[in-house]
Amino acid sequence: MNFFVNVDLSNASSGIEHSEIKRLRLFQKYNQPAKIITTYYRNNWAAGPGKFGVQMDEIINIFDYFGDNDNDFYRSNTIEEYCQRNHYIQQRYLGQDKDEFGYLVYTNNGQQALVRTYVSNQQVSSVAFAPIGSQKPVYGEAYDGRGFLSSKYYYDQNGHAKKQDILNTKGETFCTQVFKDSNSVALYKLRFRGQKYNFRDLRDFQALFFDSLNRDYGESNLFISDRVECTEGLTHMQTPAKKVVYIHNQFGGNPRTSPLTGGLNFNYRFALEHAELFDWLICPSQFEAEEINQRFQIADKVIAIPGGTAQTDMPQLTMKERDRYQIMMVARISGEKQVPQAIKILQQVRQQVPQAHLDIFGGVTEQKEYEQVKSLIGTNNLRHAVKIRGIIPNLDAEYDQAGLLLLTSISEGFPLTFLEATSHGLPLVAYDCRYGPRDIIRDGKNGYLIHQDDQKTAATKIIKMMSDEKLQQQLSEGSYQTAQRFDDEHIWKLWQSVI
Repeated sequence: MNFFVNVDLSNASSGIEHSEIKRLRLFQKYNQPAKIITTYYRNNWAAGPGKFGVQMDEIINIFDYFGDNDNDFYRSNTIEEYCQRNHYIQQRYLGQDKDEFGYLVYTNNGQQALVRTYVSNQQVSSVAFAPIGSQKPVYGEAYDGRGFLSSKYYYDQNGHAKKQDILNTKGETFCTQVFKDSNSVALYKLRFRGQKYNFRDLRDFQALFFDSLNRDYGESNLFISDRVECTEGLTHMQTPAKKVVYIHNQFGGNPRTSPLTGGLNFNYRFALEHAELFDWLICPSQFEAEEINQRFQIADKVIAIPGGTAQTDMPQLTMKERDRYQIMMVARISGEKQVPQAIKILQQVRQQVPQAHLDIFGGVTEQKEYEQVKSLIGTNNLRHAVKIRGIIPNLDAEYDQAGLLLLTSISEGFPLTFLEATSHGLPLVAYDCRYGPRDIIRDGKNGYLIHQDDQKTAATKIIKMMSDEKLQQQLSEGSYQTAQRFDDEHIWKLWQSVI
């Protein structure tokens, strides 16, 4: 079995999770059994996989596994049903906070309770009990989205959680976490398969999970860590297994300085400094693999395998079938994506090509950056020329509509949007950041590689393209050809040395 190790699948906007899912599908296509395993407690974790099209039998959560939960369990647990079942009085609706509704409830023992329910399915998510008139909880409950009580929280006199009991679908407590403070656990107590365990180290707690799965599937299985929170746990395993770390992002700590001499990205520091503990370190870019080896001299451990694949069976559209003047950008609004620079580039382009417009697809992860983007749009009178489209799960139709793809990042790992764009024949214009663009872009063949932060040259290249439909068509054809270098067959061959 091939296990892809993550914390959970709740972050639908993360490229890491999308890359992991693409790997899962690639392995399945070539008849290699694979599952995603997750190591965090989330009372609504089971709702996450569906956002990615992942089925419940394709994923194993550590607490579902240790608790031997019934995968088919479901019970309706709305606010009305919860109050009726417990003989509580629903007092009033308190409003909506993000993806939850809040209600004030009075219990039958002189307490009040704040009950939260999921907006998506109306199921109760959590309950915090406190003396009437007090804001400090004394006891709390968390309900799994499938309808069962999944944990109980016990608080000290200051309202800080001191202990958490985790329950299974049978209502049995199988795990207890004793908190050292609000940010760390001092002790894990576990009952699993007739034995009792006490762990003071999260890595050992995770390792029992990994070792048990490894034994269940005959040992010597492959474990690929996609998140730093899981990496060290693999090194605490006692059973024989292949251990791999996938380096999704730039390994350097500061994108403005050379990773050959500067600090390291904390997500990958442990793996890079203890490479001997792993069978492979995989990164998506050949350029990054070369620089990792140049710094650490571990060529026998580092291999480059892109985090996704390109499709070569898409209908090939001509520029006459597209909006040639639409610039597409697929990036969350955050500092490293430098979306404000894309706005400034568009402003320069429109001075000579007034039809040019920009559509931005992605979530907002930094509010300050978002405010700057909105300010630039407003002060430069670009409201009709820039659309912030948010997260759209399937962008196929958008790729087929656009005239080119723009990327202004200061740092990448290997942008999946490039593989998607080449599948749809979009010319690429991107800064030559670490890493990814130079692995894909062939300057003048499928787009243009721009020196970092050179907005003027980026605008000039886009103007050149939009002013010459024949050139734009040639670059589009080059992009379709690029997809063949990254199709399933080529990427799968790279995985052979690992599996």
